[in-house]
Amino acid sequence: MDVELGHVEILDYVVVEDCGTLVNPMVVDGQTIGGTAQGIGTAMYEESPYDANGQPLASTFADYLLPGPTEIPNIRIFHMETPSPYTEFGIKGMGEGGAIAPPAVIFNAVNDALRSLGVEVNETPLTPHRLLAAIQRAAQRKQGQAA
Repeated sequence: MDVELGHVEILDYVVVEDCGTLVNPMVVDGQTIGGTAQGIGTAMYEESPYDANGQPLASTFADYLLPGPTEIPNIRIFHMETPSPYTEFGIKGMGEGGAIAPPAVIFNAVNDALRSLGVEVNETPLTPHRLLAAIQRAAQRKQGQAA
């Protein structure tokens, strides 16, 4: 993490998925990776801002940021197989875990890394601007307490 530029780099990402009986591991891995990339986008890039008149400020992909291959880390995937007693063959749905967890996981990691500075971020997406603003607010609070 670069506290001067507000840049966050994900160094390691692990997903454990339980889709019951694993029928096609390649499809499951692909959906897990895609879902995780979508969740990272939610956490760090994707935003639909509007101006004071309600006009969208991100109406094209030039304005609406998405993570690309260089922003998505190597994702380590582990499978649990707990067959469902409610479906034939014991299969379950999957893929949502990759999309749902990243905002909480990334924000908790950033907050943990910056705890010594008194920084807490809690608004998606975690843009460099928002991270730098949170760092600046924490520094101002520390200055106010020292005075």
